[in-house]
Amino acid sequence: MDRVLGGVLGTFAVAAILIWLGPAPAITSWSAQAVLEATFAFLAWRLWRRPRQDSVCRRFWGAAAIAGVLKTAGGVVRAVDFAIEPANASTHRTVPTLLIAAGSLVLLVFLLTRPPDLVGRERIRLWLDAAIVMVAASVFVWSITLTGSEQAKDTNELAWSLCGSVIMIVSAFAIVRLLMTKEAPFNRTTGVVLATAIALFGVEHALNPQLAAADSRGSYVLRLVPALILAISPCVERLRGTLTRSVGPPKRTRVTTRVPFIAVGLVQLMLIIQLPIQGLTIKSWGTVVGSVVLVAVVAARQSLVLMENERLVSRLDESIEALGRQEEKLRHAANHDHLTGLANRAFFDHHAQRLGNSDAGRGRAVLLLDLDDFKMVNDTLGHHAGDDLLKLTATRLRRSVRPGDTVARLGGDEFSVLLADASAEDAVAAAHRILGALKKPVRVDGRTLRPAASVGIAASHTKPFESLLRDADEAMYEAKRRNSGFYLHPDSTA
Repeated sequence: MDRVLGGVLGTFAVAAILIWLGPAPAITSWSAQAVLEATFAFLAWRLWRRPRQDSVCRRFWGAAAIAGVLKTAGGVVRAVDFAIEPANASTHRTVPTLLIAAGSLVLLVFLLTRPPDLVGRERIRLWLDAAIVMVAASVFVWSITLTGSEQAKDTNELAWSLCGSVIMIVSAFAIVRLLMTKEAPFNRTTGVVLATAIALFGVEHALNPQLAAADSRGSYVLRLVPALILAISPCVERLRGTLTRSVGPPKRTRVTTRVPFIAVGLVQLMLIIQLPIQGLTIKSWGTVVGSVVLVAVVAARQSLVLMENERLVSRLDESIEALGRQEEKLRHAANHDHLTGLANRAFFDHHAQRLGNSDAGRGRAVLLLDLDDFKMVNDTLGHHAGDDLLKLTATRLRRSVRPGDTVARLGGDEFSVLLADASAEDAVAAAHRILGALKKPVRVDGRTLRPAASVGIAASHTKPFESLLRDADEAMYEAKRRNSGFYLHPDSTA
C-alpha cells in the first residue's frame, strides 16, 4: 500500500478508536477532521507543484489546496470552540461554517468555469443546470433541517446549514458534470472520490442539528468519513496520475443532462407528500417557493435549448445550401472547360447522345471549328496571348449561335457547336455568322490579330452522333485544304 494513503487511513483508524474509547469524543472528532483536511490541502499543494502538467490541472489543484486550508481553519476553530465552551459549541458555528463554506466556494467557482471550451449558450446552460441543482438542494436541506424535534434552532443556524450544504452538493454535481467531458483536470476515479466526499460534506451540514443533538460517539465517527474520503482523493490522483487533459469536444451524456430534471421531479414529489400531511407550514412553504423557482429556471433552460436547436437547424440549412452550391460548382467544373467556360468534351458527348435519343427523326447538325495559324500565335506571342485568343473565340462563338445550341471546346484550339432541330441550311447560316464574328480584328498583347478558322459541317435526320462528328471532322480538314472557311459534308441532308 502507498505510504501516504496508509498514513491517511491510519489517522482515521486512530481517531475512530480515540472517539470510541477516549474521554473527549467531540474534540477528538473535530481535531481529526482538521488533520485530515490539512492532509488534503498538503497533498493538493504537492499535486499543484508537479512538473510538466497541464495548466488547467495545476490551477484545479491550486484551488483545491486553498479550499483545504480554509476547511482546515474551520475545523481547528470548531475543535477549539468545543475545547473552550463545549456546552455552547453546537450553536457558535458562524466562523467555522463561514471558513468551510468559503473553501467549498473556491472549488465551486473553479468547477463552474470549466471546461474552458464552453462559451456562450453552452456555458449559460451549465450555470442554469447548476442553479437547478442548487435550488433543489436548498429545498432538500430546508426540509431536513426543519424535520423532527432536533431541527435547526435559529435562523443563523438554518442559514449556515443551507449555505454550506447547497455549495457542497452543487460542487459534487459540477465534478460529476466535469467528469463527463474531456476537460476534467483529474482522472475518473479521483473525480468519483472527490464528488462522494463533497456530497457527504453537504449531507453532514444538512444533518448537523440532528447529529449535534445525538451527541453520540458514533455520530462523531461518521463526521470523519467525508474528511477521510476527501484526503484520499489526492492519493488516488497521485497514484493514477493526470498530467494533461484529453483534447476534444465535450462529451455529453444522459446522466448529467438528466440530473437537473431528476432534481425537479424529486422536489415536486416532496411537495405532493408534504402538503396533504403537513399543510402550509414553514417547511412546505419553502418547498412551494423552491418549486416555483425551479419551474422558472427550467423554463429558462429549455428556452435556451430551443434557441440552440433553432440555431443548429439554421446552421444545418446553411450547410446544406453551401453543400449544394459546392456540388453545383464541382459539377460545373467537371463538365466545363476551365479556361473558356464552355462545355468540355465529356459534356458535349453526353449532351449529344441524349439529344440523339430524344430527337430521333429530327434534324441535327454538328460544326467542328479549328483556328488557323493558332500555333504561330503561341510561338510568337506566348501562351498567355494564345489563351486570350481562345477566350475571345469562345465569347464570339456563344454570341453567334442560338440560346439552345451547345458550344464546347474539345481541346487545344478545336471547338464544336451542336445545333438541335436544325437543317443543313441552318448549319451553313450558323457557320457564316461564326466566321463573320471571328474575323473581326482584335488586340492581343499589343498586336492586332485577324483570327481565321476552318469549319466543318455535318447535318442529318438519321445518322448517329458519332457519324455526324466524324463527317464534321472530315469536312473541317477539307475546308482547311480548300482554304474556303467552311465546308459542308456531302452526305449532309437538308
